Amino acid sequence: MKSTLRKAIHQVDVMMAPLILSAVKEQNALNTYLFHALFRDRQELNQHIADPQQQVTVDIFRQFVAYHKSKGYRFVSPVEVLNGLPADDRYIMITFDDGYYNNLRALPVLEEFNVPALIFVSANHVLKGKAFWWDVAYREGKKAGMTDAAIGLEKKHLLTLTDDAIDAYLIAKYGPGCFTPVGDTDRPLTPTELNKLAQHPLIHIGNHTCDHAVLPNYDAAGIKEQISKAQDILEDMVGYRPITIAYPCGEFNQTVLDVCKEEGIKLGITVEHAKNFNPDFYKPTNLLTLNRFTIWGNEDLIRQCDFYRSDYHMLDSMKGILKKLKTKV
Repeated sequence: MKSTLRKAIHQVDVMMAPLILSAVKEQNALNTYLFHALFRDRQELNQHIADPQQQVTVDIFRQFVAYHKSKGYRFVSPVEVLNGLPADDRYIMITFDDGYYNNLRALPVLEEFNVPALIFVSANHVLKGKAFWWDVAYREGKKAGMTDAAIGLEKKHLLTLTDDAIDAYLIAKYGPGCFTPVGDTDRPLTPTELNKLAQHPLIHIGNHTCDHAVLPNYDAAGIKEQISKAQDILEDMVGYRPITIAYPCGEFNQTVLDVCKEEGIKLGITVEHAKNFNPDFYKPTNLLTLNRFTIWGNEDLIRQCDFYRSDYHMLDSMKGILKKLKTKV
């Protein structure tokens, strides 16, 4: 019941967003957006080579950038954020997680509109040329005749494990060759490609741990290794130590934040869907836990962007009521 009611309220919020934007001035904030793989087109998506994830194509990405340009947003880099953004404007920061080769497809769009992007790299995937485990689970699961629902449940289970345990599970199920990428759709960047990309004036490279580690699944030593070793590997590949991190799956704890501070990481990003209001996000802890929106390629882009820009959502105001309903159920 709660889930159905929540979805219904969300749909009302989406429909109301354009009206609210036309009637109420949008608050100044930093809106950070998350992308993963960037597919060439729907045909490539439907080949089942890689997990479709957000199903974002190059054309959808271009529409996203053009939309926010038309609304007067200023696109910023992490360096600009850390140097201090005036509180009297609206900002966008584009981020890509993981380090896919297909992220190179974003460059023509970034260059066309002259906007920067931050790419968070899972260091060992690039170093070893290793396919991402969710792509392996999706591709091999499809070959084995698993339904999308069954693959989704398996992925949910795997997210509770460490990287070594995930590897062992998938290798036992599909064989030692399952982590070999199929092609440009699912492979990570090579070290040489990453080095060249990092030299681009619009690109900034961030830490996404060594092995795309969901960090709270690890003990303190494991957390330290995943973050610190990734800093070392990325420094060797791109020539500098990242000052930013995206926590895989948005998961972190106090140990994670402490290690980030020790490593000189100044900006951290979660997957909590909310704006970052200036100057509140400049508090030290907030800079390491910035919120981030996700764009979905299988939903109407304009409606999503309007919804995220809107500063009033019924769902937010009714959280207390929904919590009481959950308690009664």
